[in-house]
Amino acid sequence: MVATGLLLGIATGGFPAYASEVAQVALVIAMTFSMTEISFARISPRAEARSIALSLVMSYVVLSGLLLGFAKLFTDPAIRAGWVLTAAVPPAVAVIPITSLLKGDIRRSLIALAFQYLVGLALVPAITLAFVGREVPVETLALQTVLLLGLPIVLSRALRRWPRVADVRPTAVSVSFLFLVTAISGSTRATLFGSPDLVVLGALSLVRTFGLGLALFAVARVLGASRETQVAATTFASFKNLGLAIVLASTVVEPAAALPSIVSLVFEVLWLAALPFVFRALRGSSVAG
Repeated sequence: MVATGLLLGIATGGFPAYASEVAQVALVIAMTFSMTEISFARISPRAEARSIALSLVMSYVVLSGLLLGFAKLFTDPAIRAGWVLTAAVPPAVAVIPITSLLKGDIRRSLIALAFQYLVGLALVPAITLAFVGREVPVETLALQTVLLLGLPIVLSRALRRWPRVADVRPTAVSVSFLFLVTAISGSTRATLFGSPDLVVLGALSLVRTFGLGLALFAVARVLGASRETQVAATTFASFKNLGLAIVLASTVVEPAAALPSIVSLVFEVLWLAALPFVFRALRGSSVAG
């Protein structure tokens, strides 16, 4: 579904109108059905501390550190600011349905993600002010948190009572990703192919998705990490809320600052399409070993 959505978006330009709204609705639906697997009974803050710490290190130390390093490679202030904003935003909310597809620990990932969005209310403006010298509208992040995390949590509690939800869940999540990826790739097509820095931005985006992700797989295998830990480390180190980064770049800096996030979106989608095959190959090699 992800690969089909990417091809459809690039070939057709996605949806002729309301592409952003279609993407938002598709993500809310994918989140809602994914969270029907989760029970919030007997949650222990102490037990979740390790998952929260892992997610913070992967997202704001490993990935954000790499992205801030990319920013230093550019003399263009707009592109440099774009990488900083990509580093500043919290992980993509799509981490939850991705974790569901990869058979990871959805509840712990959700708790860790929610914590990062709360921390992000302080981290996003702090990082942007420190490296770009400009303030960002915190209310935009707060709205995203309520819409893309709060609403699916509420809806999923009601949907859990439906007897057939487990049968419908895989199809609902997959079809939602089809619409989500078609909308994203289609809406960024013109900007993407019109960028003079496309080759350089593409190479760096390849490193931050496939390069970093495969490196983490190698480290996780050497350390003997569990599948749940591998999924959490990979997803939180791979996916940023690039939709938010694009909005902030356009409003706080200038439209050109959105280019790093737009190019990264395409490579995140490609990496998402590859992840199930990578985990399958990893599981096969572990069994063979």
